[in-house]
Amino acid sequence: MKMKPVVAHAIHTYLGLSETFIYSYLTNLKRYKPIVLTTKAINREQFPFLPVYDASQITRYSWWWLRDRLGYYLYLNKKEYFEHILYFKYVLKNEKVRLIHAHFGPQGVAMIPIKKWLMLPLITTFYGYDVTQLPRENIWNNTYQRLFQEGDLFLVEGNNMKQLLMEIGCPVEKIRIQHIGIDTEKFHFKERKPPSHGKIVILFCGRFIEKKGLLYAIKAVNLLLSKNPHIEFRIIGDGVLRNSIASFIRENNLNPYVRLLGYQPHHVFAEELKKAHIYIQPSVTAQNGDSEGGAPTTLLEAQASGIPVVSSYHADIPEAVINGKSGFLVPERDTNALAERLEYLIAHPEEWSTMGREGRRHVEMNYNICKEADNLENIYDALIRK
Repeated sequence: MKMKPVVAHAIHTYLGLSETFIYSYLTNLKRYKPIVLTTKAINREQFPFLPVYDASQITRYSWWWLRDRLGYYLYLNKKEYFEHILYFKYVLKNEKVRLIHAHFGPQGVAMIPIKKWLMLPLITTFYGYDVTQLPRENIWNNTYQRLFQEGDLFLVEGNNMKQLLMEIGCPVEKIRIQHIGIDTEKFHFKERKPPSHGKIVILFCGRFIEKKGLLYAIKAVNLLLSKNPHIEFRIIGDGVLRNSIASFIRENNLNPYVRLLGYQPHHVFAEELKKAHIYIQPSVTAQNGDSEGGAPTTLLEAQASGIPVVSSYHADIPEAVINGKSGFLVPERDTNALAERLEYLIAHPEEWSTMGREGRRHVEMNYNICKEADNLENIYDALIRK
């Protein structure tokens, strides 16, 4: 039986709860055997996968710990050296890896010396902050130039991120668009109908950070309540802005209408989608430059579930959401426009099923994990054959 070629996925932390898009690729590759290199493994119960080579398990004064420190003093170019690099090099040689796929720009930079030592192709996928925020810092801008020179290929979610990568120096001929892949079988399609009794459920899922725009969503819901008191806004997530968000809810007496559910496993989000009537994701560009870069995976998952969505003209979201067909897009930070679009959807429930079907069709055609995993493997093939 012919052995599958091995591809090493370099991920700084395996795996953040919001990084389901990486897990989808790991578990849907057919012609390649994926392995994971990470400096810290978390959430293993949510993302079961083998093998994961976790450098955080290397104990102090062990063989690999001592070898790593000796390697640092012997290695001439210390700017390229990072902790446990020799361990990862050993793993790649032992696993007979044919290609390295780094997830996020900094991991691409970290893999440069291993690529050069083992003469392996290196792909780096950019996702958001790594192309919008980090290049504002000189240290990353400089190291990225080396990555663009040494790396073989760079993957982005859409045309907006492609343009951003070109603007910071990546050669256009090295960039490929590789959509986020959604396992549509995991998201039950359901035509949305107005509840015969009870509340209209609006759902949000994301980290409580500026670029997710959650506060604008809450403010929009607040504007709706005078005309539409039968609303429940359910929010999955947590983060650094939790206190300010909780204060706004308390100060505006929104506790009867807003439910903070905290961080939840992915399967809980899928269950919440079944109960929701409208999904909202008003992403914005943060003051430090951070942005989605591409589009939140949750927007694709919501559309796959048949839910009309309300989002913003931000990053690659206009590619992920068909404005006027699968949902509505408004300018960033425009609370009044968000409220107006939500109010329109609440007043016209007869349009929910049509928008839901269009969203499902759009995701199946353009973001289906089976098609996208096959496309990714074709990209691997081309690099290995060079």
